[in-house]
Order: sequence, then structure tokens, then C-alpha cells
Amino acid sequence: MRSWQALKQHIHDLKFQTKIKLSFLLISMIPVIVLGGFVFQETRSLLIAQSKSDLQATLHQSALTLNGQLDVYNKLMNFLSFNQAIINAANHTYTTTYEMYDQLTNVIDQNFYIARYLNTGVEQITLYTGTNLHQHGNTVRPLEEIQGKDWYPFVMKSVDVLWYADHKDIISVRRIINTKQRNPKDNVLYARINYEALFKPFEHLQAQGSEILVTDVNGQPIYASPGIKGYLPPSDGKDEPMDKLSWHGKNYTVLQSDVPISGWRVMLCKPTSVITSSAWWIISTVIIMIVACIAAVAITGSLFSRKFIQRIEHLRDNMRTVEQGSLEVTVSSHSKDEIGDLIRGFGNMVDQTKMLIDKVYVEEIARKESEMKALQAQINPHFLYNALSIINWRAIRIRASDISGMAQLLSTYYRTTLNKGKNMTLISDELLNVQSYIEIQLNMHSNSFEVEYHIDDAIRTYQMPNLLLQPLVENAILHGIENREEGGGQLVLSGCMDDDCIVFHVEDNGVGIPPDRLPHLLETQAKGYGLKNVNDRAKLMYGPEYGLTIRSVEGEGTQVTLRIPLKEQADK
Repeated sequence: MRSWQALKQHIHDLKFQTKIKLSFLLISMIPVIVLGGFVFQETRSLLIAQSKSDLQATLHQSALTLNGQLDVYNKLMNFLSFNQAIINAANHTYTTTYEMYDQLTNVIDQNFYIARYLNTGVEQITLYTGTNLHQHGNTVRPLEEIQGKDWYPFVMKSVDVLWYADHKDIISVRRIINTKQRNPKDNVLYARINYEALFKPFEHLQAQGSEILVTDVNGQPIYASPGIKGYLPPSDGKDEPMDKLSWHGKNYTVLQSDVPISGWRVMLCKPTSVITSSAWWIISTVIIMIVACIAAVAITGSLFSRKFIQRIEHLRDNMRTVEQGSLEVTVSSHSKDEIGDLIRGFGNMVDQTKMLIDKVYVEEIARKESEMKALQAQINPHFLYNALSIINWRAIRIRASDISGMAQLLSTYYRTTLNKGKNMTLISDELLNVQSYIEIQLNMHSNSFEVEYHIDDAIRTYQMPNLLLQPLVENAILHGIENREEGGGQLVLSGCMDDDCIVFHVEDNGVGIPPDRLPHLLETQAKGYGLKNVNDRAKLMYGPEYGLTIRSVEGEGTQVTLRIPLKEQADK
């Protein structure tokens, strides 16, 4: 189950171009394989049918040759059986040796010799007789010698020539019939045929890879070529011809033909692989054609899918660009298909998004500027400066230097804060604003904490939005240093260049920020002009890569980092 799920997931994860190629291959392979298989199967069947037809004709001709030879031997047996001189010699009761010798020599030997001379395939002719003829070599033998043979009862009941096999002896037997004498003797004419010569017509079939099996009327093997020797046809009582068999791990195609004279059946068994071997060139051709078709489809599918997928890849690249924050879309399409609709829809969506972002961006900046101006407008500059001037003058008059210093600090602080209503200020003026604020806080806290400045002078001539540093310092003092129980607070303000950016660090050794609250400081709007406003202003003006980052360890302190791009004084 897991392997199936993994396979499905792997298929889902394949590139779209790969899926198109695989689809082309699968779709094209189905008809190619089906047609190729059909052509091969039909051609193979035709070749097998043709081979079987040729083999059947050859087998039939060989069977006819064998039948012709048996017919010759049958005629020989009939000729000898109906020879009156042999009939008389076989049925006569002999009284003298001379008479017996005369019949053996001049009748039986002479006729049998001539018969064997004219038919070289006959190895032996024997007369088994029931008369009192003495045994004479293999020419005349007593009838008692064959009376125990299985075939003897059938011979004595038949008037035809019968054929039998005894191991490798092929014998022809016939009862000699005597109708002229009143008390005829039982006589059987026996002939043994040369085994190899009789089945020689099948040698050329064996030379072509075929196996030959000859069975008698009882289905018992008479002759078997080496490859099929030992095989016994099934004796199920059915006389239906076989068309195939399996022997010693080989499959054979079987053809059969009958020998009418003897009732024998000749089975030609040829390995099916040999018959179908001629079809291998067709298999090779079909395979080559299938491979060529698949290669052509693969190349065509690759070219087509590459052209087809090119627009999708271009669309994907544009999507990745949008994911990275850029809304510059270069893909377009005049096609009216689904991909064209998708590309145009994506382009329209990005355009709408750009319009909405621009609109929100402008509106947000305008809102922030309005908040700044509203904050600045709460203070009447002329009234404030006049009041602080009077306080400073009277403090000098009564020689109260601490009051005079505080008035001057307040004057400097509010002058740099108001910045004549402008949003951008020099970094030097922003630092002066922060320093005035810190001095005021030191006076208010009786110098209970220390302050360090590490400012690179090179950054003082650049510009930045005003009131970005003061809220950071205010948070460090009010929420960090003031909450220390043992005193000894320390505030460090540093500023430097980092590549094309200006980086400020405001660091304190206060109580720190709890880990669960730290991720939400820049997302939650605090009272007054807090960290979120500073971060939002920086990101709105310069982009998402700028703004605040906070690192804090509870009980040890906090560091707030402000990153803004370089902005020359000339842009003021």
C-alpha cells in the first residue's frame, strides 16, 4: 500500500513536460504494440500453417512409400502362399527321407531363395508347418514354435497378410490355406523384413529436424527416432489424431498419416520452435518498427511538449518573480486556448495587485504623514519657543543653570522634532533630537543610567525620516532601563554604514522582553508613537527589506536595529 502511495506521489511530482512525454508514449505505444502483435501473430500462424501443410504432404508421401513397400511384401507373401507346389509340400505326409529332401531342396528352398533374391528387404522366410517335415535351418520350422505367440490366434483366424513388430523385428505372417485336400495341415508363412530398410523413407524427415513415431493397430510403438524414443501415445480409446505433445521439456507439433495395408499410424513430431523459427525475422522487423515508432513519438512528443510547456515555464518564472516581491510581469499571450487565458488572467491579476498596492501604499504614507503633522500640529512652535526662552532668561537671571539647561534642551528637542513640518531630516539633526531627549531623560532620572554614542561621522550628511530614532530610545529607557531593580542602567546608541545601508543600533541592559511577547512587538499598535509605527514607516518608504529587527534576552537586555538605505543630503 505504501509503495503504491509512493508511486502515485512520484507521478504527481513529475514535471508537466515529463507527464506530456509519457502520455504521448503510452498513447502511441498501445496501437503500435496491438498492431505489431496482430501482424506477428497472423504471420506466425500463416507460417506455421504453411509449414504444417508442407510437412503433411511430405509425411503423406513417405507413408505412401512405406505402404507401397508393404504392398510389395504382401504380394510376395500371397504369391508364396498360393504357390501350389509349396501348399502341397506343406500338407504332405512324408514317408521317406528322399521324398522329404526333394521337397525341401527343389520346392521350398528354391522358391524362398528366389523370393529373397528379388526382394532384398526380406531377411528371412520361414514355413512353420504342421506336417512331419524335418526342421531345415530357418526355412522350415515346426509349427509348435509360434503357437505361443500373441499373434498366432489372429493369424489362424485371418485370410490376410498380417504385420507385427517384435522388438526390432518387423514380421509379415499369413496362413497357408489348402482347399484341395480333405485334411489340410496348419501352416503359417513367416517373413522377417529388414528394419532399417523398411523405415528408410523417413530419414530425410529426420534430417530436417523431425521425429518419427510409427505405431501398430494397438497403438504400440513399432519404430521411433532417437528424439521421441520411449514415448507412448495415450491409450484412452479415442481415435482422434493428436496435434501437439510435450516430451522431455520440448513442445512438438504433431502430424499423422496412416499406412492402410498394415493399419499402422505414422506420427511426425517436429519441435514447434523449429517451425516458428522462420517467424523470428518478422519478430525482429516488428520490434524494429515498434522501436522506430516509439523513438519518433518520443522525439515528436519532446519537441511538442517543449513548445507547449514554454509558455507555462515563462508563466512560472513570472510567478516566482512575483513571489519574491517584484510585480514586473513580462509574460503575455494572444492565444485563445486555456493557457492563453491563464496567462492573461495572471497578468490582469498582477496589474490589479500593483494598482491596489500603489493605492494602499500612497494612502498609508499619506496617513502616516497626516499622523506626523497632526502630532506636530499639537504643538504651537512660537508659543513654545517664547515660553522656553522666558524660562531660560529667568533661570539665567537667578543663576539656575540646571533650569536654563533643561529649557535649552527642550527647545532643541522640539525644534528638531517639528523640523519645520518636513518629513525628511539630516541624520545629524535626528541625532541632535535624540541627544536632547536623552539629556532630558538623564535630568529627569538624576543621571541614574549611562549613555554611550558610537556614531560614524560619515553618515551625518545623509537624510532619513525624522522621529525614527527617538521612539527607539524612549522604549529602551521607559521599558528597559527604568524597570531594572538594582540600577546601573546603560544605553548604547550606534550608527554606521553597511554596504548601501545605514544601520542604527539602540541597545540597553534592561529587563529584556519575554520570548512569547517578542514576535508580536512589531505587529501590535502601542500607545503613542511606538515601535510598530517606526517599522511601518520604514517599510512603506523603502520596502520590506528595511525596518526594525529586535533581539532580546529576558533579564539581560534588548537590542533594536533600524536599517534604512543611503539617501544623500542633496535629495532634501
